[in-house]
Amino acid sequence: MADGDEPQYISESEAAKMYIEQKKIPQMFQSLLSSLMMERPPDHVAFLEQKLSVIKEKGPENINWETFVYHLHPMRDPLRKSVIKDGKYEDKTDEKDKTKEKHSYEPDVFQLTEPVED
Repeated sequence: MADGDEPQYISESEAAKMYIEQKKIPQMFQSLLSSLMMERPPDHVAFLEQKLSVIKEKGPENINWETFVYHLHPMRDPLRKSVIKDGKYEDKTDEKDKTKEKHSYEPDVFQLTEPVED
């Protein structure tokens, strides 16, 4: 060791924070809680076991809060998109953009609750 180079020590709390960040624990819990809130399964333990097996399969680094609820967004429903025109969700893509959508994933942020009407 050269002069002035002292070993870097980190506190237990810093080590715990690093562990949680490296293992993507917050993203996993956000994803699990989001899907529980949206789907409300009768057997929540079996549901969580099934979702954890998906996380294990995909890898925690590929999980975010909307992994298990992405398909529930109103604009992900092809029938709603093509038939129901209520003005709430307009399809602003043209045919060229639709082919691009199929090949690249860009998450949309949406509300988990319906907006309150005045």
